[in-house]
Amino acid sequence: MEQTIESRVATAILEKAIDSIEIEGKTYDIAPPSVATLILISELVSTLPVVERVPKEQVVYSVLHNAKDFAALGDICAILILGAKNLTEQREEVEEQTFLHFFKRKRKVVKTIDRKAELARYILENMRPTTIFNIIVKRLQDMEVGDFFAITTSLSEANILKPTKEEVEKS
Repeated sequence: MEQTIESRVATAILEKAIDSIEIEGKTYDIAPPSVATLILISELVSTLPVVERVPKEQVVYSVLHNAKDFAALGDICAILILGAKNLTEQREEVEEQTFLHFFKRKRKVVKTIDRKAELARYILENMRPTTIFNIIVKRLQDMEVGDFFAITTSLSEANILKPTKEEVEKS
């Protein structure tokens, strides 16, 4: 069933999960597309080194030479799954403190859990490259990149066409 523009907007505004993915028995709700998520992905992609095309017989050497610089792929995949708003989580835990081995006291502590780092590490350690590739491609298709591009290019054109202060004073 094809979604209408209205239903996609409502899903994004209400931040409903649009799908879910299971990774080694744990289910993650896939966040709806957002500009913040796209910006975070863009920042990470800009840190990746440029890899030139190589002949087929040199692919293994090229991969082995450059793989160390691509740890950000786990972060990219994790951000595409979690979305910009769900990268951290606040958890309340009870800690027990002992003083002089006699006095025990319990207190509640709020800890910030880096869900992105946990998922990224898990993805890099446990997922096949094919699966990572498929997740990234599928999620980028769902991110409405074309619409984002249309927004940015139309705003850039409007900025170019806007008369500058100097031009107005010359007239």
